[in-house]
Amino acid sequence: MQLPIYFFGDTHFKSSGSNQENKELEKFSKFLDSISENNTKGSIFIMGDFFDYYFEYQNQTTSNYEKIFTKIQQIKDKGFEIYFIAGNHDYWIGKYFKKYFTETFLDDTVITHNNKNIYITHGDGILSWDKSYRLLKRVIRSNIFIKTYSLLPKSIALKIADKISYERKDSHHISEEKINNIHTELEHFAKGKMNQDFTYVIMGHYHHSYHKTFSNGELILLNECNKENYNYAIFDGDKLEIKNF
Repeated sequence: MQLPIYFFGDTHFKSSGSNQENKELEKFSKFLDSISENNTKGSIFIMGDFFDYYFEYQNQTTSNYEKIFTKIQQIKDKGFEIYFIAGNHDYWIGKYFKKYFTETFLDDTVITHNNKNIYITHGDGILSWDKSYRLLKRVIRSNIFIKTYSLLPKSIALKIADKISYERKDSHHISEEKINNIHTELEHFAKGKMNQDFTYVIMGHYHHSYHKTFSNGELILLNECNKENYNYAIFDGDKLEIKNF
């Protein structure tokens, strides 16, 4: 994997073509241009929920997100490697999606460089008390669900996805007490990985930023990326920094 490595996610692109979405795409393009302006190579790691909803049907040859895929291809053509780890909104990728990326991951993955190990996860399914989502995650990622869902008319499939997405968005509006509980659980998760020699544990999903340094590593929780701000991390092979664009 080429250095430097950029990490970001939770852009939640929609296919509406609205003025709002055009602004989101413009910010995305400017962010990628800022990365590639002075670099001839590097790696970009998109950490899930790139799209608010993505489901790829068998033998798919087009997409509602062509402008986004075109921008990714332009950055690849400059010499960058593009990686993707699935989120809870865009797990159902296929051959069409994958052709734009250097490599894709459906589950957590790791990077090792200069004896520093980075554990990468979208972040969903970690919280022990979120049992309903843990069950939902197992169901909607099962082969039976995917095959059945693919048989639905696209209009109905989209309505179902919109409903699930809308209901899950409520989980991002939480009290300070719940945020503290989330951080406690994420720290416990991260400590377990650090005990396995991971220097950094990096994730998104929770739509706010949080950074915790321990004696043997760091937990990095990245905020969502939108037209106002891109919260991202950059690893140069020696250290990992958190920045905003």
